[in-house]
This record gives sequence, C-alpha cells and structure tokens, in this order.
Amino acid sequence: MSVVEHVVLIHGTWGRGSHFREARAAFEARGFVVHTPTLRHHELPLEEGAAQIATLSLTDYVDDLVAVCESLDSPPLILGHSLGGLLAQLVAARTAHAGLIGVCPAPAAGIFAMYPSMTRLFLSHYLQRRPWTKPLRPTWEKFHVGGRITQTDEDSRALFADLVCESGRAYCEMAFPQLDRRKASRVDYTAIPGPVLIFGGGQDRTVASAVCRTTASKYRNATYQEILDADHMLLFGEILETTMSHIDNWLTASNLALPKR
Repeated sequence: MSVVEHVVLIHGTWGRGSHFREARAAFEARGFVVHTPTLRHHELPLEEGAAQIATLSLTDYVDDLVAVCESLDSPPLILGHSLGGLLAQLVAARTAHAGLIGVCPAPAAGIFAMYPSMTRLFLSHYLQRRPWTKPLRPTWEKFHVGGRITQTDEDSRALFADLVCESGRAYCEMAFPQLDRRKASRVDYTAIPGPVLIFGGGQDRTVASAVCRTTASKYRNATYQEILDADHMLLFGEILETTMSHIDNWLTASNLALPKR
C-alpha cells in the first residue's frame, strides 16, 4: 500500500485556490498536506487581471502546476475541478503522481461537448471577434447554473463576488482543438496508468455528465462516480461530504493509504 502525503487541488474557471476552503479542511482532517495553487494572474482583482489572463494558454497553467507538483517531496494526489479537472489530467501526464481525481472535468480534445446546456453557457464568448484575445467574464447567470442545487443562494453569491476573468485563449483551445497547432487540450491518457477517479453530477449543466463518463472511459484504471442529485459544485456545501466519502472508498480500493499524523 502506498502512502500519499500531499494533495494538490486545482480550481476551475473564474476561481482561485482560496475558494477550496471547505475541501481543504476535509482533506486536512484526513491527514493530507493540502496545496491549493491559484492559476497564473488569478490572484489579481477582476478588472486588473482581465487583460493579463485573456491570452494565457492551457499550457501556461500546466507549466505552473507541474512546477508545484515537482517541488513536493513525494508524488501528490492531483485533484481538479471543472477546468481544473482538465488541467489535472494534463499535469498528471507530465509529472509523477500518486493518483488523479477529476471532478466534473472540462472536456479534453476529442471528447464531444456540444451539449445544449454547455453550448448555451459559452457560445456568446465565441461569437465575439477574435475571442482568443478576450477575457471570459463571469456572469451570475452562467455561474449560478453550476451551483443551483448544491449551494445556497447566499453561498453562491458570496463566491461569485470573488470571481475573476478566465482566459479566452484557453477556452478556444478547448472548444476548437482542431485549430490549435500546439494541441494544448490533448491529454496523453497512456501516460497516466495509475488509479483515476472521475466524478460527474447527474444534474450538471456546466459539464454534462456524459463528458465525465467519456473522460473516465479513456483510462485503463479509472473509476467513474456519478452523484445523481448534484450539479457542478461537488466540492462545495453539503454535497462535499458525499463526494469525500466516495474519495475515501476509492483511496482504499486503490491501495492508497492516508498519511498518519
């Protein structure tokens, strides 16, 4: 049985590492050393960071996250939520890790994602002139779709108030991988032979559960767990306890031991 000391939690679109307050506490209670990096320039206020974030590539994010993982004294468990779920896979393909968890992961290149709810959320961004040069701005309508079930309105609005812009270039790399010569959103699944856990939310409109099931099918050692009465925010609010119980079971089944403190 392999002991895992570190866990790296990768946030999603419009987020910051500090938003993982509840998930950090849950992993720390289990004895992990928890790392919650903030994606490049996402520490800046929304308007101040907008232009700097707009043209960042997925590869820029991955380079930074690989450096975080390789700075640790042992291979970490890598967990990513939403956009962070795709980044977690790209990172895991490039660096040593103990296991990989994707929570409602954004689609990698080659995974069908033109589901109506997903298209409605982000189509307006792509209809702009040169969308790869423009920031993807958060709106309440887009954000609240993700947490309408698992979060209270009060909690959702508090989190929304702290959101930042996201990279238009990164979103174009995901939406139009066939036009991206660098193949930034392509995951090398064969480079991740170890245990993988992929979550989907049965009521998720931000990343359709079909995307999550397809993602899991790409790995030879993956477990897919769908939480039927949940949406996109599986690491927030009361649903976190259910999510963590599935993670506990997967760790045991994968012979990944919790650290002793």
